[in-house]
Amino acid sequence: KFTFSAEFGQRSHRNLFIVIMKFTFEIIMNKYQTFHQLHKQEQLFLLPNAWDPLSARILADAGFAAIATTSWGMAQSRGQEDGEQCSFEEFISQLKPIIDAVSIAVSVDIESGYSNDVSTICQHVLAVAKLGAVGINIEDSDKKTAQLRSLEHQVEILKAIKNTLKKYGFSQLFINARTDCYSQNMDSLEHVITRSLAYQDAGVDGIFIPGLSDLTAIKQITTTLKVPLNVMAQPLKSDFLCDNSSNSSSLFAHGVQRYTLGNALFDATKAYIFTASSTFNSTKSSDHLF
Repeated sequence: KFTFSAEFGQRSHRNLFIVIMKFTFEIIMNKYQTFHQLHKQEQLFLLPNAWDPLSARILADAGFAAIATTSWGMAQSRGQEDGEQCSFEEFISQLKPIIDAVSIAVSVDIESGYSNDVSTICQHVLAVAKLGAVGINIEDSDKKTAQLRSLEHQVEILKAIKNTLKKYGFSQLFINARTDCYSQNMDSLEHVITRSLAYQDAGVDGIFIPGLSDLTAIKQITTTLKVPLNVMAQPLKSDFLCDNSSNSSSLFAHGVQRYTLGNALFDATKAYIFTASSTFNSTKSSDHLF
């Protein structure tokens, strides 16, 4: 005769917990591996950006192997402007449903880390990792001064993030170091390369340079770097760009390995809603919606 005991129940729950944790660990490790491999494939890694659970699901259903978040889109969804206008706790509360909404890998735009304190930034990155994210974008701009952080300070931050992730078992989290040289009008190629190489030496997995659109400069940067270069969707500038060549093929030919939409998809969605609703208001007809 079998008799259930409290000890047996506790042991069963403990064993079940171990099985679940092992299964969860294997899932996240597979996501890490997939995400890293997507930067090494023989074609450009196309990474669209979501801003809420619905957009995340739509992008997953569209067949993308991974997605990223857009801080711009997330801020606009809150009724705010981009640039860490909410608390980190609010950001995490908004982020979790996005990651939970899909089974594919999600990389997170964490802006500048929601602090200038190295230790605090590391704890914020750790919190994102614990949600199940496979990567982060971390900027070198200071949201308080609206200037670039010093190179030394940003390198210190990146090294500390790397060490913190390793200490807590998240060493495979992809760190995409973003430099805002172009948005801060410090766009000399020498300055951009100096920062990019310093971040690479700090141990990051990729470099992200918003505003970079000149193919000649892109080629020089990708030739210099050993880690993948990420550029953001925008019209390309080059005397050698053929009319019939796509942005993605031109970028890949010049060494770019990751191509993100940034806020472009959100802005296109926002513009469509405005246009469609304005047409409804002016024509009093909904025919254009069907």
